[in-house]
Amino acid sequence: MFRECTLERKNFRQKVLWQSVAIIFISVIIALSFNYLRKDGLPLIATDSSSGNSPGGLTISLDEAKELFFSHSALFLDARPKEFYELGHIAGAKNLPYEEFESKFPEVMKEVDKGTMIITYCDGEHCELSRELALALMDKGYMNVYVLENGWTLWKKANLPTEAPNQRSISGNAK
Repeated sequence: MFRECTLERKNFRQKVLWQSVAIIFISVIIALSFNYLRKDGLPLIATDSSSGNSPGGLTISLDEAKELFFSHSALFLDARPKEFYELGHIAGAKNLPYEEFESKFPEVMKEVDKGTMIITYCDGEHCELSRELALALMDKGYMNVYVLENGWTLWKKANLPTEAPNQRSISGNAK
């Protein structure tokens, strides 16, 4: 009798263990599936946010952006609404408001090669428009895209070239 009871307990423990493993496995698969399907899913592997072209690594420094600006090696895209763009923007930047991406994309990007280096920016430390614009561009096949976080404020504080469409005068230092 004692032997049968021990054997039953052993079988019960094994059954509970296998069921627990199965539940955990199924939960992980469901969680990964939902994360994959979400537009703003979390990356599974952490990346260095200062380089690379993954959603976490899109950031470019002001010094790098400045160098690319003066060497005419990048296209600057202002992700802010047109009203803000018209008040002032980085000299030569095009306006592609993230909120109007689908309607404005064909016109703004019609002559831009997919290999072109693109720097998106908006204004404010917590502004996500430039990051969202960069990701939308990547979805369209532009893979050389970077984000200048708090770009407009940083650019102005550094006294770099700016312009306003209504004035068409460029201000800022040459280098």
